[in-house]
Amino acid sequence: MSKDRRSVEFLAGLGVFIETAEKNKKPSGFISCPCFNCKNEKEYSSSKTLHNHLIRRGFTSGYVCWTKHGELGVLEEEEEGGGGGNINFAQFYSFADTLMGDADDEDSTDALAQMLHDGKEDCDNERDWKKLERMLEDHRTLLYPDCKEGHMKLRSTLELLQWKASNGVSDKEFNELLMLIKKLFPEGNKLPATKYEAKEVVCPLGLEV
Repeated sequence: MSKDRRSVEFLAGLGVFIETAEKNKKPSGFISCPCFNCKNEKEYSSSKTLHNHLIRRGFTSGYVCWTKHGELGVLEEEEEGGGGGNINFAQFYSFADTLMGDADDEDSTDALAQMLHDGKEDCDNERDWKKLERMLEDHRTLLYPDCKEGHMKLRSTLELLQWKASNGVSDKEFNELLMLIKKLFPEGNKLPATKYEAKEVVCPLGLEV
């Protein structure tokens, strides 16, 4: 772990770590990131994100026993009283700016997933929990089967709504655009057909803030 991050030894060891972390994912599907910046305080759904962070930043100091990643059968204890508070949907809507900007795609996608995951854990009623669970499912759902570009339903819908707001497009024009794109996509695609459906994907009706 202390070797030069460009060395064969570091890269080989990193491969072992990523494989171990994948095998010991949390039930939620997320993995704690032990890079110098995240310090195991942030979680991501993609091991590729961890790989990129560790190549660029290296491991956090002192993390020589992988207690959060299953090394030698070490049991991870859940932190008590943790959590990031209730989900902030003002932050959620503004997150589209990040998606449309210069942020790394892997990082921004996982940040969106983490925010939904944290919000789901902090829900105090089953109805809102199910709605956030549906949003997480939309976050993992391809726009259409075998979409080689990897476009996901939630992120794509969020980007389209942000584009609408940024360009002052009317609801009628936006609905016509959605229908046109939907016709161009393969049959059975998951793209919303109207602004109403798009907003229901991004923030399900009745969801408490």
